[in-house]
Amino acid sequence: MGISKLLVFGATSATGQVVVQRALELGWKVTVYGRRTLPEHAANADIKTVEGALDNEATLRTAIAGQDVIISVFGPSGPLASSADLEVLITAYKLILAIMRSEGVKRIIALSTFSVYDPEDKPNLLRWFFITALWAMAHKVWKTVVDISKVFDEEGQDIDWTLFRVGFLANGPRLRVIDGYIGDGTLGMYLRRADIAEWTLTQADKSPPEFVHKKPGVCSVNV
Repeated sequence: MGISKLLVFGATSATGQVVVQRALELGWKVTVYGRRTLPEHAANADIKTVEGALDNEATLRTAIAGQDVIISVFGPSGPLASSADLEVLITAYKLILAIMRSEGVKRIIALSTFSVYDPEDKPNLLRWFFITALWAMAHKVWKTVVDISKVFDEEGQDIDWTLFRVGFLANGPRLRVIDGYIGDGTLGMYLRRADIAEWTLTQADKSPPEFVHKKPGVCSVNV
């Protein structure tokens, strides 16, 4: 492994916990950041913990400085998330990208959803139903996800970012993970969290980085 220092945002989430565990198994030097620290992370000598809010520039800088790669899996807490909580997510990514730039940290791999379109996508009926339902029932959440994507487009020109888009998340052991674009004939909407960990950490270790300034979809398939 050429790159070793990894910062994980969203480490207390179900997905983040799987990413952290797999990163440790693979030998990464892991830092986790969040408003609180899980007891199992605090007790693990192989994990550096930094506590702070997503819009706290000082603590974000402490966490980001010196990292090789960032994996971020935070996002809206659910369809009933408040406007204030959603706005913080947009502010957070603006701060993260600005701090990365000033600290010389180039690589971030961040969670998104199929609410975000990519120019390589093709029309797909299932995706249309999924996004239309979210737009109608949780419009603020939909808009936040789309606005976060715009932050990367507009403010991340000199950062090696990748937004990986997901559909329906599930637990369970790793399957085979594939990446691609909507309507390409291979990409589905089912993804296990273990496969998120495997895919993001594989991408984090690639040099030169893959999918720079791109928004691939990721899904799980049976081996």
